[in-house]
Amino acid sequence: MRLACEVDLSLLGIGSEALLWIATGPGVLETTGHELSRHPQVRFAAATTGAANLLVAVAADDLNGLYAFLTQTIGSLGDVRGLEVTPILSSVKRTGLLRPSAI
Repeated sequence: MRLACEVDLSLLGIGSEALLWIATGPGVLETTGHELSRHPQVRFAAATTGAANLLVAVAADDLNGLYAFLTQTIGSLGDVRGLEVTPILSSVKRTGLLRPSAI
């Protein structure tokens, strides 16, 4: 059995979400993933394969908060070789549950 609590992030003041595809050196992958996983804005962090070897889901108050996370938190990490940001504009399903339409 797995319990999951799904909260509408907008009720918590979260207005901006993004997936970060980070390419790091293999020697710092685990350290970087663990460091980011402890950050309060990080919802999910996982090692992966391909052009990026770290996937991080981030939630921020707004675009300014996301920008600060990218420039300050990610910018301060060592051996980041590449970063792609995929903003999440809208979600319709999470944790297996369909989200009610706002329309």
